[in-house]
Amino acid sequence: MLGIDGGLAEAALAHHEDMCLLTRSTDEPFYRLVGTAVAFPTDWIPARKMGLSLTAMHAPIHGYAEQLASGVDHFMARLSPDRIFGRCNWFIAPTGRMRWLAAEQPQSAFAAVTAQNAGEMLFVRCERQTLRRLPETGAILFTIGVYVAPLRSLSDANVARLALAVAALVRGEGDRRGAPCYSEALRGFATARGIAIASA
Repeated sequence: MLGIDGGLAEAALAHHEDMCLLTRSTDEPFYRLVGTAVAFPTDWIPARKMGLSLTAMHAPIHGYAEQLASGVDHFMARLSPDRIFGRCNWFIAPTGRMRWLAAEQPQSAFAAVTAQNAGEMLFVRCERQTLRRLPETGAILFTIGVYVAPLRSLSDANVARLALAVAALVRGEGDRRGAPCYSEALRGFATARGIAIASA
């Protein structure tokens, strides 16, 4: 737990979700990460993100600065204390561990994955995220609930959606996530299960 007071630590220990705290200085138009209680990171190290702006935090994500940064900053500035916003994010990981810090390049991490074993060797990692403004301080609490399941446990419909989503990843972001290293195996797994996948 980094840069947090007892309140955030106590809240994090009482709930499944990881928690991040963001604040904005009066002389800055953007929010910075000032506290974390993160047990299950998805390939990021909280200590390296402390104090960074949202744009700097998301620098590895292809297209964030050009396409999303200004909209996200505007949304954060207008977030009111009486509403909670949620979204989901997904990843394909080569491990079922809740705590995932990639220790090797995708080419190595996914090297043994084939259409025949993808159901056991690929893991779908979903993050249920929420954003809310704390009424007393004006800080923003960002929560991340992590759920991990082997590819074989997904329904046919969800396997089809996932295959399409992987194929649709923008160039650069797909490379960052290692998609070229497992996409064919995923589609082969779907085909072997008799799952029809529309063209991307």
